[in-house]
Amino acid sequence: MRKFIYTLLLSCLILPLTAKDYKVATTAEFNSTVKTLQPGDCIILAKGIWKDAELVFFGEGTKEQPITLRVEESGKTTLEGLSSLKLYGNYLIVDGLVFVNGYTPNGDVIEFRKGTAKTANNSIVRNCVIDRYNQPNRLEQDTWISLWGQNNQVVNCYLGGKTNLGTTLIVWPNGEGHSQNYHRIYRNYFAARPRLGSNGGETMRIGTSHYSMENSNTIVEGNYFEHCNGEVEVLSVKSCENRIINNTFFECEGSVVLRHGNRNEVSGNYFLGNHKPSTGGVRVINEGHKVFNNYFHALKGKDFRGPLVIMNGVPNSVQNRYHQVKNVEIYFNTWVDCELPWQLCVGSDEERTAIPLTTKIAHNIVYCPEETELIKAFDKTTGIQFADNLLIGSKGVEKGTGFVQGSVEKSKSANELPQISSNLKTNDNVPFVTTDIDGRSRGNEKAIGAIENKGKATIEIASSKNCGPSWYTPAPAPTPNGKIISVKPEKDALLEAVKTSKQGDIIELKEGVYFNSKKIAIPHTLTIRAAKDAKSKPVLQVDPANNALSVLEVGSNLNLNLNGITLDGNLSNGSVKYAIATIKEGIASSYNMYIDNCEFANFKNEEGGAIYKAYKGSFADTLTVTNSIFRDSYRGFALNDEKEAQGFYSAEFMTFENVVFKNIQQWAIDFLRGGNDESTLGGHLTINHCVFDNVNNNDGQTIIKQTGLVTINITNSVFFNSPKVKYPVRLAGRHNKISFSNIYNAGKTSLTNEATEGAGMIYTDPKFKTGTYVPEPKSPLINKASDSTNIGLKH
Repeated sequence: MRKFIYTLLLSCLILPLTAKDYKVATTAEFNSTVKTLQPGDCIILAKGIWKDAELVFFGEGTKEQPITLRVEESGKTTLEGLSSLKLYGNYLIVDGLVFVNGYTPNGDVIEFRKGTAKTANNSIVRNCVIDRYNQPNRLEQDTWISLWGQNNQVVNCYLGGKTNLGTTLIVWPNGEGHSQNYHRIYRNYFAARPRLGSNGGETMRIGTSHYSMENSNTIVEGNYFEHCNGEVEVLSVKSCENRIINNTFFECEGSVVLRHGNRNEVSGNYFLGNHKPSTGGVRVINEGHKVFNNYFHALKGKDFRGPLVIMNGVPNSVQNRYHQVKNVEIYFNTWVDCELPWQLCVGSDEERTAIPLTTKIAHNIVYCPEETELIKAFDKTTGIQFADNLLIGSKGVEKGTGFVQGSVEKSKSANELPQISSNLKTNDNVPFVTTDIDGRSRGNEKAIGAIENKGKATIEIASSKNCGPSWYTPAPAPTPNGKIISVKPEKDALLEAVKTSKQGDIIELKEGVYFNSKKIAIPHTLTIRAAKDAKSKPVLQVDPANNALSVLEVGSNLNLNLNGITLDGNLSNGSVKYAIATIKEGIASSYNMYIDNCEFANFKNEEGGAIYKAYKGSFADTLTVTNSIFRDSYRGFALNDEKEAQGFYSAEFMTFENVVFKNIQQWAIDFLRGGNDESTLGGHLTINHCVFDNVNNNDGQTIIKQTGLVTINITNSVFFNSPKVKYPVRLAGRHNKISFSNIYNAGKTSLTNEATEGAGMIYTDPKFKTGTYVPEPKSPLINKASDSTNIGLKH
């Protein structure tokens, strides 16, 4: 009997204890319970809202019996307010957390460590959601997921709507315990990342420049990236021995960038641009990379955002600049309907003089029948070997060394994606290429391009349907569907109407003067327009005696439409400083501004005043002005507050069409993007059918000031009646251009760094009818615009 009892007690000691589930309803309960967790245990967050919950999950599980943190019911438990999660220990699983309606208080939403000494290893975060969980200040930096330790995974998560500074997900292979980490990032849904307007808007980064020679061995596999537009680098690789495989990049304004580090693989990915501007593919820097079995479709990015970009390097480069491209293999890829698909030696300048060496581009297909130019080289390509590439453009099949003659076969994939393949084969021994992009086996004789034209696909293309938590659907953005509010011209009537308005309302103004005792703060998407029966434009004014800096103050995360109104700064007791200004603080995200058929006049405050003021930190994704006049004011549009020379700028797309600037004491536009940061290629200024009359007529001055804008296109416009001006505009960069325009008594355009003055320029008197901008019958402007109408205004 004693022997039996002894045996029973011994078996209890060596058998694992029964795993337990612990349901907790408060942070205090969580904190006390987590200390007791044993291998196999599970701590369950009760349904409901967990407010300001800074959770620390830790324990020592085993491979067979991990410790789990999960929710009571998927989608019914949310962490809100100032909430975050840190985890450390071994064999931990985090499942089903949802972070919404708040922001992290400590730099990371989910971090695989606590402090620097306690790290998570062999752990998984899965089926979690971080949705629009943004700092109230868009320039306050944070990271949504920070991967430390080794052998960790992020699986089936949804990360979308990040609007503030900071990379969405970072892998940190920083030294002992973190390098050679073998992390896996699999089947996640990386949803919309709006344009940030600065560096620091990557969706994913693997490594840092300082530790870029460390092996990370991270696998990024089967993820779906959609509208990730934060900056030029969607996925930035800054370490060695990583694999970016079988992902889909859908309408992303950026690229997979092999920025620092060596021996990385990019294979089996779909880059789908859908003909959207700035959509990119792969950019190559450094050594030993393999880029194969990728499919690039309808990409329209230029320069650093090109479909394939191979960079020039800096001789003896420091760690954070551009190392020379060497020993790179680019095999079995397909480009279809892409603009300028291959761009080689990009960035060649006085610093980046090291051309690519021992690089091979072979067995690829380029099928872009509408494109006249398929390859553009910015330096010598003697270090690049071409072999067995089939290139078809508008001029037919490319000929020469390294190119083959043939045709392509067209088909559609299971998800209706146009696919291009070829019967051309190669016997080239490429041991690392054993399948095609969709998993079809490749034998000794391989079809060129990304797709074998025989066999059944075995890899499911990553999409919104098979990535992220299956149970989660993000809440749709609010659709403006407001009511029409009719307002009469009484003191503060408009001010009160805006205060009581709802998202998407339309405020209609009768003709008359709308005097406001203080500025009108625009809190949400709104339209302010003239009533249909108004015989003249309603006039908006504000009393500067009450310290009102502007007539209108624009918040963030909104659209403001102004139509058919006048903003007037001319009052007997002084001139208000700005017609429109952005908010100075609490700028959580971008805004859009649309001005049509409006007049702005008499904003004459000479203490830094302007018609439009964008404060530091504000960012207009779109600022469009049409059919309007700006006159008799001190300055025009001031987007010049980002003075730190760090690459920040105040608007992505700024457009003026059929607009007059008249009698402006200083510049019409001052648009600044300071510094030489290359992670942002933004700042787009378009001017079409505009007139600049007596603007900044001062010795040595400029009508349109700009610094660092990548794209400027001025067409069909008139600059005149400013005889003291030195430059109507100073253009710098090969995407800066003026054409089909009239410059008379307004200086001469300055052109540097490949900026161009195109066809259709006229330098004689425009000959307008007196008091108008209508050309006389003998005007040189008649029918000379690029669209065969008159240069100048459209009437």
